[in-house]
Amino acid sequence: MPHFAVDTSVHAHRKVVRVGNAALGLWTRFGSYACDHLTDGVIPAEIAALYGTLPQLKKLTAVGMLHGAGHTCARCAQPEPGDYVLHDYIGPNATRAVVEKRREKAADKKRAQRAGQEAQENRPLFADDSRANRSGKEDVSPSKDTPVFQDTAGQRDASLGDELQTRARPRPNPLPPSLPLEEKEELASCDGPPPFIGDRPRIPNSCRPLVEALTTARLIVGWDLKPDEWFLIEALVKRCGIPVLVTSATASWHGARSQPRSARYFVPAWRALPDAPAQPQTTEHLPAAVGAAVLPFQPPGQLSGTDAKVAGWLAVAEELAKEDQ
Repeated sequence: MPHFAVDTSVHAHRKVVRVGNAALGLWTRFGSYACDHLTDGVIPAEIAALYGTLPQLKKLTAVGMLHGAGHTCARCAQPEPGDYVLHDYIGPNATRAVVEKRREKAADKKRAQRAGQEAQENRPLFADDSRANRSGKEDVSPSKDTPVFQDTAGQRDASLGDELQTRARPRPNPLPPSLPLEEKEELASCDGPPPFIGDRPRIPNSCRPLVEALTTARLIVGWDLKPDEWFLIEALVKRCGIPVLVTSATASWHGARSQPRSARYFVPAWRALPDAPAQPQTTEHLPAAVGAAVLPFQPPGQLSGTDAKVAGWLAVAEELAKEDQ
């Protein structure tokens, strides 16, 4: 049975954010209908009117998730007037011809299996009753005198599984242990999610301050993310700043119906945040070439502390000097 392919990142796609949950549900239902009836992505007009509303259809066609008759997308087929077609349905989903061919191949395989089972059931129960041994004499061939090896799996020599008492299993880490650490990290950043440290995901150094800030704010979520998701979070940290992201995550946390379990829950709200304002330049520190003995310029204003006392003493000394003249 074919299944409608939906990418794991569809929940945060920009088109999905624009159309909303109701239109996304209609799009998913259209995909299920197309897979069930093998329409190659075509949605008849009566099905579109039965499953959805006109505003939902307009939203899906506006962002390009659905095409009507006369569309300009070169990768999708042209539907009949009133019908619709799902954008890029062919590719992630098999065509009608491919599905029918797979079903025919599976049926042939099943018939062959049943034929083999029937032939096995019709074989004689005892080899002594076969045509090759009509005399009824006992078979004294060496094969009957072969001893049974209790320490092996019925073989003359012990196999690898007998010696190790285990079967070879795939390694949980796809990277060979002979590679240096630098090559392992490079391969892990390019092919699939980042490697794990034990049972914990490895967090990039650029994103670790954000994770620590969220943990300090008692926003405990999982960080099992893909490389492209880490790149997005790193860009959000540079664009918005960690305090703004923590504030947004706190609002999303308290507004959620149930406690979020993954950091992916915060990403849609983070992506909608504006850029952080540019920091004004200050003269708090002078270049090292000026020297540590040079004091920064203080703008005119009311003096306080020691500066005010010194200014008062200088004023008194100036008044005394004038009286002496």
